[in-house]
Amino acid sequence: MDAGNGKVKSVLVRETTFESQTEGCVADDHSGTLFIGEEDVALWRLDAEPEGGDTKTAVDRVDANPAIKDDLEGVGLYDLGGGRGYLVVSSQGNDTYAVYRREGDREYLGSFAVAADGVRGVDGISETDGLDVSSANLGPGFEHGAMVAQDGRNVLPVQNQNYKIVAWSAIAEALELDVREH
Repeated sequence: MDAGNGKVKSVLVRETTFESQTEGCVADDHSGTLFIGEEDVALWRLDAEPEGGDTKTAVDRVDANPAIKDDLEGVGLYDLGGGRGYLVVSSQGNDTYAVYRREGDREYLGSFAVAADGVRGVDGISETDGLDVSSANLGPGFEHGAMVAQDGRNVLPVQNQNYKIVAWSAIAEALELDVREH
């Protein structure tokens, strides 16, 4: 809410509780849906509106999909336009990223990992806590967007955590997904 003079004022409109630790979340403005990762349990969807209530529906559960391993952490949304796109969730327990259809029944479409490239001196991504995804044209090599993920363990070279940027076109090619045309 605009508080004037370039300041923003926040107003609590709703609270919801979970039985354990929650991590990443992303709001889908098109559908009015909030997606929240509960570390050891599930990726949930809730109504994002202030009067949306407490009803949670599992998109996927850790104990139901052998491709995902707790902890579920970062959650991002790739927008294809018109309410279509993909949800990307970091599966920290196996250093992969699960992809779900944004619309419809939000089916699981597959998982991918970001591997090291020793020849180029690029470390893979592991122990991801947070991520974001964009379908915007971000310039040469990233014309169809990108995923930015926190890399918690760097071994090539050994260093503190950092962030890696992955072209969405590489992810789309690996899982046969669509890209946003600009």
